[in-house]
Amino acid sequence: MPFVTLIIPIYNAERYLRRCLDSVVEQTYADMEVLLMNDGSTDGSLAICREYEEKDLRFRTIDKENTGVSDTRNQAMLLARGTYLQFLDSDDWLTPDATESLAEAARADDCDLVVADFYRVNGKRYVEKKHIKKTHVMTREEFAMEMAEDPADFYYGVMWNKLYRKSILLEHQIQCDTSMNWCEDFVLNLQMIRHAERFRALQKPIYYYMKRKGSLVSTEAVSTEAVKVKFELLEKYRDLYQSIGLYEEHKLKINSYILAVAKDGAAGVMTPKSKKLSPENVIPDKEKPGYQHVEHTFEPVYDENSEILILGTFPSVKSRENNFYYGHPQNRFWKLIAGLTKEPVPETIEEKKALLLKHHIAIWDVVQSCDIIGSSDSSIKNVVPADIAKILKESSVQRIYANGDKAYRLYKKYCEKETGKKAEKLPSTSPANAIFTLDRLTESWGAEIFGRTEENESVKGTV
Repeated sequence: MPFVTLIIPIYNAERYLRRCLDSVVEQTYADMEVLLMNDGSTDGSLAICREYEEKDLRFRTIDKENTGVSDTRNQAMLLARGTYLQFLDSDDWLTPDATESLAEAARADDCDLVVADFYRVNGKRYVEKKHIKKTHVMTREEFAMEMAEDPADFYYGVMWNKLYRKSILLEHQIQCDTSMNWCEDFVLNLQMIRHAERFRALQKPIYYYMKRKGSLVSTEAVSTEAVKVKFELLEKYRDLYQSIGLYEEHKLKINSYILAVAKDGAAGVMTPKSKKLSPENVIPDKEKPGYQHVEHTFEPVYDENSEILILGTFPSVKSRENNFYYGHPQNRFWKLIAGLTKEPVPETIEEKKALLLKHHIAIWDVVQSCDIIGSSDSSIKNVVPADIAKILKESSVQRIYANGDKAYRLYKKYCEKETGKKAEKLPSTSPANAIFTLDRLTESWGAEIFGRTEENESVKGTV
């Protein structure tokens, strides 16, 4: 059995994947396996994985349906044969001695968790990120005291600068929370710290972390809505520190987590101490495509018995490809509706239509056509609204709900006066709205839609 299993979740990563896998090929450590977890990629990622699998016996490709990064990591943990687990994101890369450094520390001191410094990459430059200076084996209490100095630091929160003893993860059923799209790695690490006993910190960077524009980390970590998730995380921090008797001593620092953003080691501009990347490791982000004028091409779903109408904004690129609503695999809409109606999650378009009509639900989008960049709701301009009144005339719809703030604002601006009905705003099911887990969406939508009996009140006066 290998001593280390390196887990790499991969989804549509062909632009960066060779750089990532080349760094794995160059690892100086031999006693390892590499699980290439292809999460239903639709680009050339799978072919690249197969290519590297042919070249290096340590590589093993697992091709699976798209379930998201958290579930992909969880599946890989169960498939892993190694005594220890290491993680790597497909757009990042390792130093040549990364795995060897982590593994030697774990073996030498029989550690449960090893953490290392890393490089934060910004464009063509990088800077070193470090925290713990202690070189000896730390107890749980010592490690927690170090973390209390800066609990929101990526150094402690992420999974990719660490080596985990697999038996602890499995024994205590520690996994990534699949209902979270942001900070799920922070939660896993808090659980690991609760059960681990021996900790080591390496004072050397072993990982190149690249935060790209538009990533969940770059958008959610600084949003005001993220504070809600951080309050939930704060409770988990409190539980950990209370369990080891350190909360009272460090509660001011722990509570400061709410005020801090999740910090990745660079605040905007690189410091004068930053260094230039080697040219072969510089892969610029793609430029955003320009505006396109797009027409809504598929029909609303409703019949004469439909009682409520749920409105989205405009179909995403994936929905337009699938020619049906909420086509992005990470959009929670269909899981949410299935859960609320206690039905199986529909797979085909016909099953989705049947589910909606059985429960008297109609769906459409506010926008019939517009100019838009990709799937970006925030870029929408030159709107032609859909004829929402048509559904109201041909159905029994009495209540209208907007799936997200953008749909709500566009409905209010373009449709409310014509329909004479107000819409109620619901939290978006989009994967970009990572602040709302599936459980929170279920609670909010269930209370609003299925917990009410009154009709939408008609609009009075001038809008």
